[in-house]
Amino acid sequence: MRLLAAVDLGEGLESVVESARFLQEGLGIPAELLHVVPTPYFEALGRRFPHLRPGLEEALSQVEKEAQKTLADTGLRARVLRGFPAQVVAGEALKSRLVLLGQRGTDALEALARGGLARYLLHRGEVPVLLLPRALKAVRRIAVGLDDSPASLSAFRVAEAWGRALGAEVFGLHLVSGQGGCCFPTYLDPETLGLADVLARAKAHLESLLKATGVVEVSKGDEELDLLRLAKAREADLLVLGSKAKSTWRHRLGRMVEVLSSQSSMPLLVVPEATVW
Repeated sequence: MRLLAAVDLGEGLESVVESARFLQEGLGIPAELLHVVPTPYFEALGRRFPHLRPGLEEALSQVEKEAQKTLADTGLRARVLRGFPAQVVAGEALKSRLVLLGQRGTDALEALARGGLARYLLHRGEVPVLLLPRALKAVRRIAVGLDDSPASLSAFRVAEAWGRALGAEVFGLHLVSGQGGCCFPTYLDPETLGLADVLARAKAHLESLLKATGVVEVSKGDEELDLLRLAKAREADLLVLGSKAKSTWRHRLGRMVEVLSSQSSMPLLVVPEATVW
């Protein structure tokens, strides 16, 4: 199995390559770069205008050669394939432990394509996806967004495995909000408890599920971005969330994943519930 870094040759290429190198060494799993040349549109043009087909094929072949050369210069194993990018990457992801995706491109078309691929992979829920708004070059502290769902507990176990491999501290963060907020604690009755009591009981509840003590911080927060702010305040290098894809029809990924997958400014690892690392 491998780490699959799907790249689009845009401005986020370097950050994905740096991250792939770091994780290849730290996790001890070989990394491979993959670029997909999006050919369906050009194939349709060739069918509609047969006289253009030779020129289109020549242009696509040249693109493949240039892309392969660019990726080969990184020193990592690399492949260039043709097809519909989301489908090709999803198929290759099934043969991978992890998919890395860059999140830095600001060009409108690049951002649209990148966001579509990320959501497609996240909704399939078949392999962990690491979203990279910047390079991941060192990991000293890993924060895990927790609730009492099996998905977040699975994410914590994966984070622990990464922590052992990378020599990083792993800790959980849990938000508690009022009713109607992002993180209403359904396992408690906050209406009859004071805030301090709610925070203490939530911490005890989660640490009993994790079978660990001193690893969970519970804080008041009313929106999903409060978790990102808390992770930054605790100097986390990586934020990990569990994904509920395939386990629920409503908010399939979980509200936290839905918001932070598009708005996180720090590396975000999204772990499907069934993942075993």
